[in-house]
Amino acid sequence: VARLLVRQEQIQSLRGIAAVEIAVSEETRRFREALALKSDGRFRLETLNAFGLPVLIVASDGNRVVVHGASEPGGSPDGCELLERLLGLRVSPATLVRLLAGLPPRRVGPSVFASYLPGRRVYLLEEEDSDAVQRLYLDLSGTLLGGEIWAGRRGLSFDFTEIRDVDGIAVPMRIAVTQARRPVRVTLTYEAIDVNPILADQFFPSPPAGPAQSGGC
Repeated sequence: VARLLVRQEQIQSLRGIAAVEIAVSEETRRFREALALKSDGRFRLETLNAFGLPVLIVASDGNRVVVHGASEPGGSPDGCELLERLLGLRVSPATLVRLLAGLPPRRVGPSVFASYLPGRRVYLLEEEDSDAVQRLYLDLSGTLLGGEIWAGRRGLSFDFTEIRDVDGIAVPMRIAVTQARRPVRVTLTYEAIDVNPILADQFFPSPPAGPAQSGGC
């Protein structure tokens, strides 16, 4: 548990190139993506063509999501709604950033309940509040392998594999996220990754004036 608590504070930003596969029922879409992520929920995703140039940009200030490069550029103050249309996953921008960084969907607190599952040779960390239940699976060294999160009848499961040491931080190079009760699976495989690079604020949308939104789904 202590290792996971430290690791979730270590990753403040991430930049990478990845192969992405979105499988919905019997249809599968594949493309390459350039990613830039910040721990406060901001992100920028650039879909690349065969020449490595961006043809579609999806970016978020942590709440809103905006799209550039489509036939009709658009956006939504409800980031969850637009991400669901684009990815098929019902996730907030902050949750998406944490998953793509190889972190649990929700920040783990020191009071998490831990137990050992001898049949699977993993540790189970379980945390519950009024909104959701999060279950995490760690190997014997304390490396996060995956888990699930449920909010009522809505749920996500995720698997982290091909773990590599990047500047002293264990980072999964392959991330798979599945929407519960729906035939949707998003798989991302990093080809290159840089942990904690300096990312300029201009890279991301500016939040609108007024009170901040919660960013939850």
